[in-house]
Amino acid sequence: MKHRALLTAALFALCLCPGSPPALGLDIEGCVIEPFTVCGGARLAHASLDNVNLQGAALSSADLSSASLSYANLSSANLTAADLGSAILFGADLSDAILFQARLVAANLANARLTGVNLEFADLENASLLNANLAGASLGGANLSGAALAGARYDVRTIFTTGFDPAARGMILRESPVTAN
Repeated sequence: MKHRALLTAALFALCLCPGSPPALGLDIEGCVIEPFTVCGGARLAHASLDNVNLQGAALSSADLSSASLSYANLSSANLTAADLGSAILFGADLSDAILFQARLVAANLANARLTGVNLEFADLENASLLNANLAGASLGGANLSGAALAGARYDVRTIFTTGFDPAARGMILRESPVTAN
């Protein structure tokens, strides 16, 4: 309970100015919120981290379930086997991130930039990827059952599990590689 109170106090400090990014260097449960931080196994469930810059962060096996990361910069972050179930990643930049075997069940990735992301064997069941940019993404072995994919963009470099039909799921093929969101 003590840890929960400390986390709540830290999250309150993050949210004093609505719409502003969290202060860099803030320590939540031993994880310093800043680019290139190393916080494998961090417990950040339910954290409010909208607009945060965690570019290049090492967050493998982290618990970010139900966290709010709208418009966060997680480009080149290592989120291998991380739990992002029910997380809000609306408009987030996850370009070139590693989400190998990550749990993204019911996560909101609408309008997210997922260019070059590794989502191999990730669980995206019932996730929203509406209008997301998946150019050059690797989704081999990913579970996309029930995922909302309408308007999601992909290109010839995007890798899907054998037999997956992106057009039948409402995805849009761009002839030339898509790089901007």
